[in-house]
Amino acid sequence: MKKSVPSLLLILIGLFLTGCSNEPEETDTGKPEVKIGRLICGGHLSLAVVENLYQDDLKSFRLKTIQNHDWNDVINDMKSGKLAGTFILSPLAMNMIREGLPAKIVLMADRNGNGFVLANKYKSIAELKNQQAILAVPHLYSQHHVLLYLALKQHGVDCKKIKVVGMPPRDMITSLQRGEIDGFVVGEPEGNKSISLGVGWMASISPKIWKDHLDHVFLASDTFIHDHPDQAQELIHALKKGGMYIENNPHEAAVMGEDYTGSSAAVFEQVLTDPPDWIDYTDMIPSDERVRAMADVMVEMGLWPDIPENLSDYTEQRFILKASGQ
Repeated sequence: MKKSVPSLLLILIGLFLTGCSNEPEETDTGKPEVKIGRLICGGHLSLAVVENLYQDDLKSFRLKTIQNHDWNDVINDMKSGKLAGTFILSPLAMNMIREGLPAKIVLMADRNGNGFVLANKYKSIAELKNQQAILAVPHLYSQHHVLLYLALKQHGVDCKKIKVVGMPPRDMITSLQRGEIDGFVVGEPEGNKSISLGVGWMASISPKIWKDHLDHVFLASDTFIHDHPDQAQELIHALKKGGMYIENNPHEAAVMGEDYTGSSAAVFEQVLTDPPDWIDYTDMIPSDERVRAMADVMVEMGLWPDIPENLSDYTEQRFILKASGQ
C-alpha cells in the first residue's frame, strides 16, 4: 500500500529535524557523538590534540570534528543545529549572538597568533598612507580586521582610504603573488608560510599590535550548554589540557596538527616557538574585560552601532573557570 502524501511529508519533516539536531548521536562505542566545527587554522590546534591524543580518555562522549573551508558554512552549520559548537572568529561569534543565535562563547581557543603580511614592494606599513591599497582579511567580522584597523591607525594610515576585502585564507598567498591584493592579516601559519615562499614580508604580528587580544573562540549552542553540561565540561577540560600540551610539546603538537593547520610541522613549530608569545594557549578564559575591549573597537570601526546592554550574557565562563581550578 502506498503511503499518503501527508504521511510522506511527516516522514520527511522528521528526517529533516533529526539531521539538523545538535543532540549527540550514539556511536558504535556506546558513547554519544558530539560534533564540533573547525577550519584549517592554527588557533584550532587544541582541538587536534583532543581528537588525536585524548579521544579515548573522554568518558561521556566521542568527539567528531567537522571541517569547513568557509566561515559562511560554519555560520550555516551553527544556525541549522548541525553542530554542538564551533571554533570561530571572536567578532563573528559576538555578532551572531547579537543577531539572535542561541549560543555562548565558552572558551578562548588561543591568544595572539596572527600576522600582517605586506607585498615586497612596501618597506613599511606607513608607506600605505599615500596608496589605494587592497588588504585582505578572512572575514569582515574577524579579529584580523580589527588588528588591521589598529595597525593602520598606529602607523598613521587613514583606514578609509584602504579597501578591505574578505577572503578565505587559502587564497591569500596566491592573490598576493598575483598582485591582486597588497597584503593581508591572517591567523598563522598562512603568514609564516608566505614568508617561507618569498611572497611578501611580515610587517607585524598580533602581540605587537594588540597583545593578548581575543582571538578565535569556542562558541557552544545553548542546547549543548543547558542539556549536556557534563559533556560541555569534559570537552572544555580536555581543550584546556590540549592547550597546555601544545605549550609544553610544540614539536609534537605541530606534527599532530598538520591537517588542522594546513602547514608543515616545521613552519608551525616556528610559529609556536619564535617569538615565544606569537601564539599562546594557556589563558583560555573569555573574560568580560576581553569581550568588552573587542566590542569597543568594533564600535569604533563601525562594525557595531553601539555596545549591547547584555554584553555580559555573550559568554558562559563556568566550564573553563572550573577546568582552570577557579
